[in-house]
Amino acid sequence: MLFNSFDFAVFLAITWPIYRFVQRKRLPRLLWLLAISAFFYGCWKPWYLTLIAASTVVQYFVGARIHAAETDRARTRWLVGGIVSDVAMLSTFKYGNFILENVDGMLGLLGMGFQGEMPTLPTALPVGISFYTFQTLSYIIDIHRRRIEPRQSLLDFSVYVFFFPQLVAGPIVRAADFLPQLDRRPRLDWKTIGEGLFLILAGLTKKMVLADSLHHFVVEPFFDRPLRHNTFEVLFAIWSANFQVYCDFSGYTDVATGAALLFGFTLPLNFNRPFWSQTPMEHWRRWHISLGRWLFDYIYIPLGGSRRGAFRTDVNLMITFIVGGIWHGAGWTFIFWGIYNGLALVVWRRWGPQEATTTFGRVWRTFLTFNVICVGLIFLHAHSFVDAQAFILGLFDPFEPSTGIIGGWGAVALVAAAALHWTPQSWKRSLQSLFAGLPPFSLALVLLAAGGVLSMFSGLAAPFFYFQF
Repeated sequence: MLFNSFDFAVFLAITWPIYRFVQRKRLPRLLWLLAISAFFYGCWKPWYLTLIAASTVVQYFVGARIHAAETDRARTRWLVGGIVSDVAMLSTFKYGNFILENVDGMLGLLGMGFQGEMPTLPTALPVGISFYTFQTLSYIIDIHRRRIEPRQSLLDFSVYVFFFPQLVAGPIVRAADFLPQLDRRPRLDWKTIGEGLFLILAGLTKKMVLADSLHHFVVEPFFDRPLRHNTFEVLFAIWSANFQVYCDFSGYTDVATGAALLFGFTLPLNFNRPFWSQTPMEHWRRWHISLGRWLFDYIYIPLGGSRRGAFRTDVNLMITFIVGGIWHGAGWTFIFWGIYNGLALVVWRRWGPQEATTTFGRVWRTFLTFNVICVGLIFLHAHSFVDAQAFILGLFDPFEPSTGIIGGWGAVALVAAAALHWTPQSWKRSLQSLFAGLPPFSLALVLLAAGGVLSMFSGLAAPFFYFQF
């Protein structure tokens, strides 16, 4: 079930009134949340539920055993077992075929390959597996670090893992932030409902109007047909790709946050105007914040962070971003995306532009950072290294004849997406407050009008970008 589908509107229209009726008592509230979340996830493929249920039960048990262990060695053994369990499941279903292909390639060099009879896993990538795996891992690691205590109730932990707004593509919610919200009766006043509906409409607008337009008119034609392009066309395409991913993923996050608000829950901020950043490091503090903090807390800091000298800091940054690249997908282009962004941070730290003291300097650093990030996106979009190489070479060929990709509705969507991103946050908050203050009848009319406008763009529908991860 997709957020940008009529089915999701029907889902909310049926499940929310019942939730409103049962939310006064804790047990019925949580049981209903778990039931509708399982139904929401099972709409893709019911058998996916067995994987997430298995991960939930195993990590609930592991968390309890870590807490009950009497020695640090026993605590660590349980933690390692829990990590191995989750990573094994993720590796099997997300990276299994990729691993088999590379093993076959290496054996082929020795004359020992499968010779066209390589076994494959007969399954598509389970939706959201990367996100809920990181959530359950953070739970057992935080218990091991004594930052939280395990939940006594399997129902509580199951709602945390299954909670439908953030289940498929995040944000990656920490147990310390979410579980305490289960203990409070949700605040479902008219203002909260209005704010939630506003975020849902804002997110769908970003996704269906801007992201899907950029995908349909620029990004897909460009990356699916790696013709010879000149410098200006490559720049136009990678700028469009950057804003497409931003509008797509931040749009998803807005819908998720809005849906969570309707049910009385607050999700963490996941985007903070990342294209204002003046360094690559600042960009990753503003982009997909929940993933960045996860990698920082559970990869970068345990490796030593920046505490062991400049060279070790560079190594730790590279490892962290390579893990981030692997998390994004099973393929060498994803790994190279991680290497590229890790190198960008290392190079910028050592030789990048110094802190700007003038307006021109700040604008230049922002522009340079934006383009460094854009070039990295080539490796997420390109279907192969050969295609990626062709696109990068095009950056240095201003005299190649135009293929006509610049212009049209794609250019309009790019300008609109950029304008939306750089609009002051105070404007958005004011509009949200105004929307939430509308009387019910006026709000219903606005929702109907917005639904009609959005339906006009349904023919451009593309999958949410981060569903593939």
